[in-house]
Amino acid sequence: MISRKEVEDRIVRILREEYLKHSNETLEKYEPQIKSTVRWYVSSLPRHIAGSEAHDLEAEAKMAFLDCLKTWDPRRGELWSYVSVRLKGAMQDYLRKRGGDPVAGIYEHIIASANVYMAFNKKSIAHEEIDKTLHLDSAMKDFEEKEKAVIEKYYKEDKTFKEIGAEIGLSESQVSRICKDATVKLKKALRE
Repeated sequence: MISRKEVEDRIVRILREEYLKHSNETLEKYEPQIKSTVRWYVSSLPRHIAGSEAHDLEAEAKMAFLDCLKTWDPRRGELWSYVSVRLKGAMQDYLRKRGGDPVAGIYEHIIASANVYMAFNKKSIAHEEIDKTLHLDSAMKDFEEKEKAVIEKYYKEDKTFKEIGAEIGLSESQVSRICKDATVKLKKALRE
């Protein structure tokens, strides 16, 4: 037998799906209230922020509204009551992240720039990796086979001493000692 809560949960799921299917219409229906909330919030901001951020705050409020459609539970109250609080929080979070903390804004800009650079410059990154590999290979040319195996498995494959020992037939302490000695030799060879 299906419980009342399970039936209610199914109904809530269906309501959410319908709201999301018709999210554009739902957004249009509530747009006057969203704009009114944004105007009210913008009116409480300093003039220089209000003028430059009003349009972005409205976009942020609309995105928050659509996110709310995914989580709203009609058993806990009307949609607008739930959404209005979330819109204000979303706008505050946007401003806090965007301009309240200048370091956070710079950090986000640097991260975004780095991601764009890496997306379009895979070739140069590959060249750097090849150069590093060739340099390491030449630095380890005089290493014994066990030393090479331990260094590669430990640093490149991120394996533990125990795992490496099981693979090459040595104890964990032997692998640890070989790794320590080989690392010292490798650092010395790289400096030269």
